[in-house]
Amino acid sequence: MRKILIADDHSLFSSGMSALFVRAGYEVVGTVEKGNDVLYEVITHHPDILILDLNLPKKNGLEVLKEVRAYSRDLIILVVTMYNDRTLINSVRREGANGYFLKNSNQTELLEASARLKPDEFMVSVTVENSNSADPSDLVEDEFDRLIKLTVREKEILKLLVQGLSSKEIGEYLEISPSTVDTHRKNMLKKLSFNKVSELVSYAFRNNLV
Repeated sequence: MRKILIADDHSLFSSGMSALFVRAGYEVVGTVEKGNDVLYEVITHHPDILILDLNLPKKNGLEVLKEVRAYSRDLIILVVTMYNDRTLINSVRREGANGYFLKNSNQTELLEASARLKPDEFMVSVTVENSNSADPSDLVEDEFDRLIKLTVREKEILKLLVQGLSSKEIGEYLEISPSTVDTHRKNMLKKLSFNKVSELVSYAFRNNLV
């Protein structure tokens, strides 16, 4: 019997997924709500398949995907998310996922993918392929959408801004010029649609970046 681990912070969705896979003859070895717990559960339970949401608390799904894939090359990782976004699809494929499905994808399609996908294969749900993303709700950004737009360097600078360091001090710490720090700060404000550094600081605290 193949084993499934489900990582999603919505208990109703996890319960539905669990019931679906149990009826299909799988063993659900656990459900996880926090991103920073997923790798531990993978190591503990040795699932054959991981159902992974992207918008997880404590550690987002892209980060989880990267560390889980580094641990296991054979685990089948299926991303099941509400985000119909081509950039995200490319990102999860690059990080080693085997499939990308929307939460309103056909259940049969998800079960078939779970049964047939091999570690070196990748598929995208028909629901994604048939969508033209014309729904205005697809254009609404939330905290997760914004978070993934920040580069590693921008996140480093943001953490230092939270500590109250000046551009000069941050530049010295990271061995870059103060003007480069200022450019990164302006880019972050633009990406996140903020006007003040205080908004960046609040954002950092909300998303556990400090």
